[in-house]
Amino acid sequence: MLKDHTILAVVPARSGSKGIPHKNLRPLLGISLIGWAGLCLAGIDWLDGKIISTDSPVLADDGKRYGLEAPFLRPADLASDTSGAVETVIHAMTEAEKYYQTSFEVILIIEPTSPLRTPDDLKGATLALLDSDADSVVAVSPLDPKWHPHKVLTVSGGRLGYYSTAGSSIVSRQELSQLYWRNGVCYALRRRCLLEKHAIITGNTKGFVIDREVINIDREIELEWAEALMRARGFGER
Repeated sequence: MLKDHTILAVVPARSGSKGIPHKNLRPLLGISLIGWAGLCLAGIDWLDGKIISTDSPVLADDGKRYGLEAPFLRPADLASDTSGAVETVIHAMTEAEKYYQTSFEVILIIEPTSPLRTPDDLKGATLALLDSDADSVVAVSPLDPKWHPHKVLTVSGGRLGYYSTAGSSIVSRQELSQLYWRNGVCYALRRRCLLEKHAIITGNTKGFVIDREVINIDREIELEWAEALMRARGFGER
């Protein structure tokens, strides 16, 4: 528990992945992406439950190897490219409550594809939720100004144009507002956010900013990049 709130961590890991085949089992420094999520959660003593939500017995076994519980397999209708995240997390919470025989007030979504997280990140995001009246808290990172919408261009019929017409008046990067991207490190949600608002991000969601470089892996090159950063930060020595 944290501040008298029961907390469940859910590691979503379906078997299908078109971008990187078997992505959740891909190793970094000899440990799978699922494994890194499990090892991070293993260093947290305020969790009341930690489970892997997957449709694959192989992925479930990998999760158990690294300390995650696997009391169920996700049904096929929640394991496709088009499956809704909210429905998947509600299913995981419901099944976990049967398994642990308790009700969880806060749910943490821990995506395996963001392996550079630390226990302090998760505690910070959770406290940001508990110390506010927010429905949810989402971990985000500052967006590099080069990807700002006012810097993005279009090509139509061979002609270059601005994606946003406001971009034509931008002279220096200092004129650009700071934007953020979801890094997958953590989503912290209240139970009511899932069951009543049926959403992860609402009009009452807070951002938890992580300033150091993290990666949410979607491409092969990002696996190499993540491994290099993890090695530099001593992850393999833990």
